Amino acid sequence: MVWCFTHVAVSSSLQSPVSASSAARPASVFLLLVPFALAYGASYFFRNVNAVAGPILAREFALGPADLGLLTSAYFFTFSLAQIPLGMALDRYGPSRVNAVMALAGALGALLFGMAQDVAGLTLGRALIGLGAGAALMSAMSAVHLWVPREKVATAIGLIMCVGGAGALAASTPTQVMIDAIGWRHMFLILAGLTALFAAGVFATRGQVRPAAHAQTFRELAGGVVTVFSNGPFWLVCLPMMLILGTMLAFQSLWAATWMRDVAGYSEKGEIGNVLFALNFGMTLSFLLAGWIGDLFARRGYSRLAVIKMAFVLALLAQAWLMAAPSFLPHVAWGFFAFAANSLVPVYALLASWFAPALTGRVNTAVNVLCFSMAFVLQWVIGALLARYPSVGGHYAAAGYYTAWITLLVLQVAAFAWMVYRVRDRAPVHA
Repeated sequence: MVWCFTHVAVSSSLQSPVSASSAARPASVFLLLVPFALAYGASYFFRNVNAVAGPILAREFALGPADLGLLTSAYFFTFSLAQIPLGMALDRYGPSRVNAVMALAGALGALLFGMAQDVAGLTLGRALIGLGAGAALMSAMSAVHLWVPREKVATAIGLIMCVGGAGALAASTPTQVMIDAIGWRHMFLILAGLTALFAAGVFATRGQVRPAAHAQTFRELAGGVVTVFSNGPFWLVCLPMMLILGTMLAFQSLWAATWMRDVAGYSEKGEIGNVLFALNFGMTLSFLLAGWIGDLFARRGYSRLAVIKMAFVLALLAQAWLMAAPSFLPHVAWGFFAFAANSLVPVYALLASWFAPALTGRVNTAVNVLCFSMAFVLQWVIGALLARYPSVGGHYAAAGYYTAWITLLVLQVAAFAWMVYRVRDRAPVHA
């Protein structure tokens, strides 16, 4: 669906892009990447906004925990569904056209969500938002690899992801303030307009560089997807990442707020919003520092994979802390978990380095589809498990949370141990 939609939309406007040697000067690269960063910030806001708006929607539309989990996870479902054809389109048409088309779909979703009168309307809007957001980070990464010198790629991606982190920060206390001031419907309508503006800005950057796979046929593009998914080391590294990052995303975008209310005992909206702010701040800090930390360790002789393994261990320890002492320094604990889990982002660069440059878009989106499909599944599963336990006064049973999270932690530890046992610091490059 996404491939066909993008093919029709971008082929009509396809121009002859300039060669790689005449790409934008370094002084202008920053301006070229700004609209990509803003679109990514909007996508991250949409991803997490239900952590604050969810309880309001549950009351207004009489949603149970499983219903709320399914509604919120519709974002992850369409986000994941878009990834494989998206990777093919990015390698074929380039990031500007693809991102612009998809961002417009997200703007339409925000409009429908803000106007929805029933659960079906909310779900459709949320699904379109997820579809549109699916291209935000992947197209930004593709743009960076096309336009930015290799030695500055990590820095550029980190800065873009910091803007995404700012969008996540806005989806905490500031969102609560905005909803209290103008209501959730007006907030989504405003966001729809802003997203459309970001799409226009992204489209204006088209034609800077010819994508590496611009001449490939659909069969050749699909063959590249098979090459990525048939790589054994790729799966061994992705499995623990998708479990850990999927767990973090499932909580960050919905269940963290109810955990704080039902397990940690927070009763005030402001308290929960402040902890969510700390969570998102930890994530933003990881975006800013993860690349720099990786470079620092590399200068001291550590491999990129060794640094990633350290991030895995920190993420496992953070989850153990949250379950063992949910009320002890929750701002620090949730910020630590978000920092560690999102420090796994260098996995994208690691895996991309194992494949030919023309496959970069397909490698990145393959990682994304696995992580976000897992987030979709886990967000719904957590809600389904909570529904199996009796709730009192709108509060879910702590036993349901612990049943879900302990199971996930055991799976994460097993997948990480298998990766450590099987994957060495270097893997063969596949054309």
